[in-house]
Amino acid sequence: MSNYFVGIDLGGTRIKIGLVSGDVILSRKIVAADAAGGLAASLPVLEQEIDGLLQCAGTGVHALSGVGLAFPGIVDPVGQRILSTNQKYDDAMQVDVPGWVKKRWKVPFFIDNDARMAAVGEWKYGAARDTDNMVMMTIGTGIGSSAVIEGKVLRGRHFQAGVLGGHISIRYDGRPCNCGNIGCIEAYGSTWCLAETVRSAEDYAASVLAAAPVIDYYALFEAAAKGDRLAMRIRQECLDIWAAGVVNLIHAYDPEVVVIGGGVMSRPDELLPYITERVGRHAWTPWGKPAIRATALHSDAGILGVIYCLQHNI
Repeated sequence: MSNYFVGIDLGGTRIKIGLVSGDVILSRKIVAADAAGGLAASLPVLEQEIDGLLQCAGTGVHALSGVGLAFPGIVDPVGQRILSTNQKYDDAMQVDVPGWVKKRWKVPFFIDNDARMAAVGEWKYGAARDTDNMVMMTIGTGIGSSAVIEGKVLRGRHFQAGVLGGHISIRYDGRPCNCGNIGCIEAYGSTWCLAETVRSAEDYAASVLAAAPVIDYYALFEAAAKGDRLAMRIRQECLDIWAAGVVNLIHAYDPEVVVIGGGVMSRPDELLPYITERVGRHAWTPWGKPAIRATALHSDAGILGVIYCLQHNI
């Protein structure tokens, strides 16, 4: 009888759920997230989707061997507790997720930060599987990061080591970030701040973005490709911000490979050459140059990473 695992990647915009056997995702489901509505309200949705995946696989809960959750916040994977959130699922510290899994399915449970789990997925199965020294930056609703150093997942005494790369200040007198800091990379280069950046520009009314139903990176890059001046300028600013973030991660963690993931990597040809060139000019790496790579696993990275940690107890 096959052993099945369920991996959940709980994003701010989308929830990705995968049914995994070994290192293969057999089936997956993506549903809209309600991060503002809280984690407790999301559990019945997750329960329904998990049971649906098992049913579609032609099996029942008796074949389920474990559940893993990649969560967008600071997480204690040892105590299986969510320690801190940042305007996503802000009730999570009061929710007994291990108790929910135990009561509903009676199987082992693992939880850790979502960016950290994406990095583990890329390290073991994806773009960084040829090294034991890598970092990952995920660019989406927010900006996440994580590091693997000499084959060990970086967590730290308080479980926040490596995961706050999006909250490194690049402008000491910059705009407030939703984390409480000022001038963060995330406050200038993530989806949640993009609409404000675009709409506050003096030439916004003359831009095609003024008529866009949604201002996200897809809309920005499409407008820039058509020669829209505002879109081209903001795209360039974002590229410079992301490149600065990658240089900071390289200086902090000494990786051989940097993996970039998230929604913006649907257009890797517009990002990777520029970021690689900037890293070549600005990163202090006398040993050589780290490889800058696009995610190989895309939205599957966090699912495979959290199930790997559950299976191997790392």
